[in-house]
Amino acid sequence: MSRTFFDKPVERKTGVNPLGLKGFDHVEFWVDNADQWRDFFVQKYGMVARAYGDASTGLAGRRAHVVGQGRVNFVVSEPQGSGPEADAVRAHLEKHGCGVRDVAFRVQDAKRAFAEAQRRGAHGVRELREDADTANAAIAAYGDTLHTFVERKRHGEFLPGFRNVAGGIDDRDINFAMIDHIVANVERMDEWVTFYEQVFGLDLFMHFDINTGRSALMSKVVSSTDGWIKMPINEPSSANSQIQEFLDRYNGPGVQHIALLTPNIITTIGEMRRMGQEFLEVPDSYYDENFEERVGAIDEDKEELRKLRILVDRDNETGYLLQLFTQCVFTRPTLFFEVIQRKGKSIGFGEGNFRALFEAIEREQARRGTL
Repeated sequence: MSRTFFDKPVERKTGVNPLGLKGFDHVEFWVDNADQWRDFFVQKYGMVARAYGDASTGLAGRRAHVVGQGRVNFVVSEPQGSGPEADAVRAHLEKHGCGVRDVAFRVQDAKRAFAEAQRRGAHGVRELREDADTANAAIAAYGDTLHTFVERKRHGEFLPGFRNVAGGIDDRDINFAMIDHIVANVERMDEWVTFYEQVFGLDLFMHFDINTGRSALMSKVVSSTDGWIKMPINEPSSANSQIQEFLDRYNGPGVQHIALLTPNIITTIGEMRRMGQEFLEVPDSYYDENFEERVGAIDEDKEELRKLRILVDRDNETGYLLQLFTQCVFTRPTLFFEVIQRKGKSIGFGEGNFRALFEAIEREQARRGTL
């Protein structure tokens, strides 16, 4: 396997933040059954219900639940009734299956962010909506994905059309603090890297060129200068790579996976496995006699990591990360999740684990007959 990457930021535009970005606000999934996917995230990811919306609360064309934990907010929406909004959800499901419709960013001023994004070349798709609690507007991104800019003026309702609900008690060992990064699969990577540089003011942070001998991809990571927003962007570099399979099965570009940051991956993965979440298989050989040589000194017990099949990668002398990837969660083999813990000054994405990850994905592709 070959790989190339930059260990440190390249030509960082320190302090440049033309849209006033503050971080990820929420991710909205358009799904076939909102109740089912609410329960999925509550039961297997330890999240709690935070808000609800439908026609009775003023949400046009959708029934939706908001679930979350820490600074993670997921919206799961299904079509309801008739009209252009409901028709759009149904058409999206017909084309893509269940998947991410909106990667939303929290901003200082939604009106200004929307205007500035359009001035820099973005295509506006939803004009500003505003109430006493929030303001939001949306632009087009890769494929049928949107980016909504959300300004939160005070602690109130989640968004217009939603009503907050009393959540459950977080009493499990699953603990997610925030979204670490969101990965997109696209057909033309450089086009979207340029988009995020020119419209969002993000920087090229890292570059990977991965080839296992059976499949390959190229990836570039764009990041905000403060590091709160990190988005790897992948394109296929072989006809049978998992990136090309995603593009074929999803019928276009979209979100491939969402990485959830946890302060304790051992307890989080242990509880998720107990609750029935399935993860990609990691071969026992990953933990062979070369393990210590690859990752160096770490705080965790190797046998505990072997038991849970957790991967480790050292970024630099002072930092390393631990990670594991779920199986694809929807019927189509498209979106999955990553559980990640960073130790020390970790800034990477598990480049040293890509061989194990790719080989695991290739085994799944072989079972599906696509490799």
